[in-house]
Amino acid sequence: MVSSGRAKSSTAQYAQHAPADWKKKDEAAREELMRRLEETGEKERLKQALRAKLIECGWRDEMKDRAKESIRSRGGLTKVTIDELVADLLPRGRASVPDNVKGDLLNDVREFAQKDGIFPGYNESGV
Repeated sequence: MVSSGRAKSSTAQYAQHAPADWKKKDEAAREELMRRLEETGEKERLKQALRAKLIECGWRDEMKDRAKESIRSRGGLTKVTIDELVADLLPRGRASVPDNVKGDLLNDVREFAQKDGIFPGYNESGV
């Protein structure tokens, strides 16, 4: 499954045009969020849930098939390096994560951030 091909998200557009002090605040908030995710064990729980969803939707099997195809096209296992394989698979893998899986993960992170008080009052419109 391929992403919807929509234009840049409002978050990406915001990041390009945001004043420098806002970017610093965003970076600090991101760092705080990551620290709290680690401290509470929520990061590991989110990773396990993401892994299960990717298996369930067939993404993992699709990536395994792409890896095998990439290895074959390069002349076999002994002729390909890990770096080459990662360079080939990483962009395609990220692009092929289903939008609903990405959305579920984003919602879970937002919910955690609200409960933890990192981004109080954050809503769907981004305010």
